[in-house]
Amino acid sequence: MSLDLLVAAQGIAAAEPEPGLPPDRLRFTLEYRVPPDCTVERGRMARLLGGECFSLEPLDDLLPCFLVLQFPGIRRRIAPETLFAAADALAGEMGLVSAVPDIGASFVVAPDDPEQKESVADAFLAYTCWAAPDETLADDWAIEAINVKPVWARGITGRGVLVAQPDTGVADHPELAGLLSLGQAWNTLTATADPTDPLSEGMSSPGHGTATASTLASRAPGRVFGAAPGAEVVPIRCIDAVVLRLDPTPVARAILHAVHIGADVISMSLGGVLYSRAMAAALERAAAAGIVIVSAAGNCVQPVTVYPARDPNVVGIAGTDHLDQPWKGTSRGSRIAAAAPAENVRVARRRPGDGGQGTTGPGQGTSFAAALTAGVAALWIEHHGRQPLRDEAARIGLTVNDLFRTALKATARRPADWPADMGAGVVDADALLRLELSRIGPLSAPESTALPPEDAIFAALDDSYEEIGTGAGDWPRIGAEVIYLLGDAWLRENRAAGVPVETAACPRPSPGLVRAMPGPVMRGLAARRDAGAFTPPLIAATGPSAQYAKLLAAGRPGTAESSANLSETEARARLAGEGAGRLMARTRTCFDRLQACGLGDRDAQARVLEGAEGVIRMAAEDRLHQLDLPGRIALEALVRVQDRPAFRVTGDSVDIDDPLAGDWAPFLGLVADLPDWTRSVGRIDLDGTHIGSGFLIAGGRVMTNRHVLEACADELTGPGGTLWRFDRGAVTIDFSETADGSQRHALSGVVMAGPDPIGGVERLGHLDMALLSLDASAPGLPRALPLARQMDEAAEMVVIGYPARPGTSAFVDPATGAISREIGTRLREIFGTDYGRKYVAPGQVMQGPGRLPGDSEGWVVSHDCTTLGGNSGSVLVQFTATPAVAGLHFSGAPLTANKAHALGQVDRSPLGPIPGATWL
Repeated sequence: MSLDLLVAAQGIAAAEPEPGLPPDRLRFTLEYRVPPDCTVERGRMARLLGGECFSLEPLDDLLPCFLVLQFPGIRRRIAPETLFAAADALAGEMGLVSAVPDIGASFVVAPDDPEQKESVADAFLAYTCWAAPDETLADDWAIEAINVKPVWARGITGRGVLVAQPDTGVADHPELAGLLSLGQAWNTLTATADPTDPLSEGMSSPGHGTATASTLASRAPGRVFGAAPGAEVVPIRCIDAVVLRLDPTPVARAILHAVHIGADVISMSLGGVLYSRAMAAALERAAAAGIVIVSAAGNCVQPVTVYPARDPNVVGIAGTDHLDQPWKGTSRGSRIAAAAPAENVRVARRRPGDGGQGTTGPGQGTSFAAALTAGVAALWIEHHGRQPLRDEAARIGLTVNDLFRTALKATARRPADWPADMGAGVVDADALLRLELSRIGPLSAPESTALPPEDAIFAALDDSYEEIGTGAGDWPRIGAEVIYLLGDAWLRENRAAGVPVETAACPRPSPGLVRAMPGPVMRGLAARRDAGAFTPPLIAATGPSAQYAKLLAAGRPGTAESSANLSETEARARLAGEGAGRLMARTRTCFDRLQACGLGDRDAQARVLEGAEGVIRMAAEDRLHQLDLPGRIALEALVRVQDRPAFRVTGDSVDIDDPLAGDWAPFLGLVADLPDWTRSVGRIDLDGTHIGSGFLIAGGRVMTNRHVLEACADELTGPGGTLWRFDRGAVTIDFSETADGSQRHALSGVVMAGPDPIGGVERLGHLDMALLSLDASAPGLPRALPLARQMDEAAEMVVIGYPARPGTSAFVDPATGAISREIGTRLREIFGTDYGRKYVAPGQVMQGPGRLPGDSEGWVVSHDCTTLGGNSGSVLVQFTATPAVAGLHFSGAPLTANKAHALGQVDRSPLGPIPGATWL
């Protein structure tokens, strides 16, 4: 079954090979035990796949045991677990040491403008990872911090040293004048000598290579101070697309290009929670060639050290701020050699649509710490001389890279109270160059250490990297997949880090890994607490203090007032006055009703009431950041009482006496035909695991989100057409209230889907919609719901769907940014919440089509109905004189507006019409 995917891909791929290693292509790196005969292997592959529409070429002459299998024109929109299953089947059929797919691992990069937050994920990263820009710092503070100026004063600037820079490429900028060696540049994506960064709008960090190159070697008289202004930088373009997606195969080829041109240093401001046999072999080959290799430790996945920074042939660099404190987004760990400035470092900037006018500004990320350290390596090589360094390394049985790491750690400046997992200290260029070459080898450099991890998943991840390094047993074949699975599991447990996971359902291991899975890996994967829980496409964040105040203050007696209509000043004034008493009374009434219904724990509710007045007072005084954990639990409970309610569906309707009904009970009591709408909404599952919601429209079609479809199916798209494959398991929709299987129907195909991948990120200009087919003649199907041609923004709305247990990012301590699972546990005790079943949530439209930033197509609205992960694909019904489905809910986050597509607008858009729909 796993090879069927590749057979299908071969069937729609282009007949002619593509030059280079284009981004987002379906591609595998194959490792043989001995150098293969490419012609013979191509014949074997053609017989296996039933055709010849693929390319099978050597990765590089320097690594003769590696071939690259690529499917021309096939865009990779396939879940990593599916790719690893196919790789496992390939390795078995072809007798390979390993087969590793390119899956596009995420490497978080600081935005050009940290103040412009386009999503909740951006806002959360700003809180937990990125620091505020500081233009008051001196342009050269980072150079001062690593003590480079005394080296320059001795005339050492990196002259004659060649630094290779695998990155996004470079764009014209005054700060790069005179430092680029373009005659030796390369583009592994296109197999051309043009390393130009396209500055594409589709890249989350266009201009990244320009920024890091300037940090490395910018010359006077600009504002950017490169660490080695005399060095030559060779740009090698090897990464592209959204979120700086890292495919290891083009990066491995870029490393080998650096070897071919005789580079002295490789500066790698990239990485991910990944492993690649080809990249590891390329790094080993580069180190053996006498090259110093420096790489960024990682951003916003604290404390995980990303790959390749943790490779034994790489010098991993963490990040600091101007006070010699760890930058709050830096990765840490025992593989870190030292640290360098990573916060508010002056860098060159290029942006899409900037008219070719480069600017400078404060940048952040371990990308810049690595580039600064690579520049220091260039100074060190000029000072000692290329050949003397290689001779000394050979004499004592080390690589030049090992020699540099030892010297760097031995001379690092160690500030007071320096953390043990941040390496030996801050890079000190002057001390490094003053250390005599003959004294480096015998030195016992301080070891980087880290406390034993309490997190079982992180411990398994760390141990697996170490085991991979031994090359023993099955690790060569299973290592890359193990790292992917453990990395995915860790991100699901720690998604407050702001990094989107790839799919909603937890990925499953390939058959080969199941047979050979080491015990520690099995235990690490078993520790996933969120296994099976839905992950929304937008990483949720704790709302700001002002939003809490508005939510707590909204709702005058006899109304269903929206918090969007309140100003921050008015909200705080209400909470300081009559609003406090009203909220306390409402909370007591709600808890009394919960007890009467046998819901919730009385003691837990009493604890909320004890602390509620103090929490309300702190909200009025803008002091919520001072809350302790019990206070935070009380705050969340008050929000649940005051916020839009969500009603359990029982007997196809709702109980207007629900304890949380509040001011919405009269409205719901008037909706006599509510059962006609609730019956047609179902829960979408993959092998019984909840991944979203959907609803029935005309023609036996189920409408849901494209990102829900991506969680259960794989898309093959190429010159020969587009295919969706349901190979990961049984995809079903169950219309019963508790999804107990009594009204389950198989979903068998895709009628239409928005053309752009969602990939875990909210993009309002992308259509997050899919229509799935089921057997329209099956008995017991509910009625098909009619759609509204026009959304009435003043109408009362309800969302009907299946909210899942909230992810960990919904319960983040605002004081520390750390996850508190106790918040979720206590809320369940207080309210007796039952997830994964059908709910109705009333609310109102807050912003109509075309009024949200980023809604380029004018097809998104915001609403304030209460939703959780699992509601994705829920129906948004407007109750007017002729009720109809007005929208398709697709994203939301705690304490922020939720988003839905306005279906009439979608139907009238260039991607319309919606096939087979019935309209009112």
